[in-house]
Amino acid sequence: MSSTRRGLLGGATIYRTNLVALVIISFLIPLGFSAANLIVPYYILALKGILQQLPEHVGSLHAYRAAVEMGVLVSAFMGTRAALAAVSGWLSDRLGRRAMIVSGMVLYAILGILYALTTSVWQLIVLRAVQGVASALVWPVAETLIVESVRPEFRTRALSLYVIASNVGNIVGPVIGGAAYELSRRLYAGQGVLTVLRMPFIIITIATLPGVFLAFLVRETLKTSSEVEHRGKTGFRGGLFQLPTAVKRGLLAFYINGLMNGIAVGIMSSIMLVYVLDFIAKTPTKVASIMLIAGTAGLVVSYPAAHIADKLDALARKRVLVLIYLVARLFLAIMGLVRGYWEFVAIAAVLNIAMNISIPLLRAIQAELVPARLRGRVFGLQQAFFNTGMVIGPLIGGPLYKYLYGKHVVGIPGVEIVFLLSAALGLVGVVFLAQLYDPVAVEEAWEKEANLQEALRVHREP
Repeated sequence: MSSTRRGLLGGATIYRTNLVALVIISFLIPLGFSAANLIVPYYILALKGILQQLPEHVGSLHAYRAAVEMGVLVSAFMGTRAALAAVSGWLSDRLGRRAMIVSGMVLYAILGILYALTTSVWQLIVLRAVQGVASALVWPVAETLIVESVRPEFRTRALSLYVIASNVGNIVGPVIGGAAYELSRRLYAGQGVLTVLRMPFIIITIATLPGVFLAFLVRETLKTSSEVEHRGKTGFRGGLFQLPTAVKRGLLAFYINGLMNGIAVGIMSSIMLVYVLDFIAKTPTKVASIMLIAGTAGLVVSYPAAHIADKLDALARKRVLVLIYLVARLFLAIMGLVRGYWEFVAIAAVLNIAMNISIPLLRAIQAELVPARLRGRVFGLQQAFFNTGMVIGPLIGGPLYKYLYGKHVVGIPGVEIVFLLSAALGLVGVVFLAQLYDPVAVEEAWEKEANLQEALRVHREP
């Protein structure tokens, strides 16, 4: 084994198994989620009786009439995910990571089948809420496990692989969803819109079943991690509230940014597909092509950017993170003015590039803030704050989009106001991050903690 490979994986089979299994799981979950999401707006319109023919045979989908329900779906999912994310991180710190991931993956598979059996929008909302439970059991815990399966100097790259896999899933998912729809349309032609729209959920669930089996291959790291930490972190035995002040300020910055970013993303999650169907593309295949092109652009830069980020010091990482956030907010602010297919693809590509760089960078920074035994809680709380924002955002975005559709505000298309609001809220989070997180002060705080521990050790020696 080469030194690079040994360094990345910790030199142990358990770590190689975890990294490979979790990266594949990170691909399969978003694949299934985004594939199903492609079908959901049409499914809602059909369940409401608005879509009575296949989309290829109608002049206008009137997708804005599903905007509120799309928002409620996102809020239902994120509400349960937010409520359980912090708890799942806490439990994983005590009971282990593996059990949480296995439970979540089994639940994902069961829910995928139930999607096809729904007969009303409210049943769909209940299933999406339970899906949030599955998500809370898997995602924050898996991120913690990734961090514990590699050496610190490779964390950004390992997390980047994890995020890349997730984004590949998000890219391929709509293509799979579109293909599943086309297959169902041919197999069940003449059997009604709802029948055609239900079968893709079954096909998608079958395609993602390998993730359940991979979850059982994951090995525990909670008591086996060989990471060498800063000596101040190694001896620290307090909880989150006993952390040094500079560290707590840094965590507060990330949590506030997570909340505001969650609201901003939640607004977009509730209206983005609706906006695309109203102004950019109508058929599932064309919608999927937008996601494929934009997502691929993000993947191209993700790992090289992570490789560079691993070589930066903490202060430089902060500056890069803030810059990426600012660029993303700028492009989001103008997105609602776009009506052309390729212009929309270009802006979506920039946003995907920003996401692919910022997420692993953010997680790597957070991982280095606290001792290993607190990371489950830190990552869980980060998810909880973000998910809380994702509950609030759709409740704003969906109704606001529906109200402003077809209107103008001081000469600006009404729907653009929703994009501007999302960008502005994201900027608020960036401001808090820039002001409260001081990586130099954090390093000094841990050095002071190490000196205090050394002084106490000397005092106790006979």
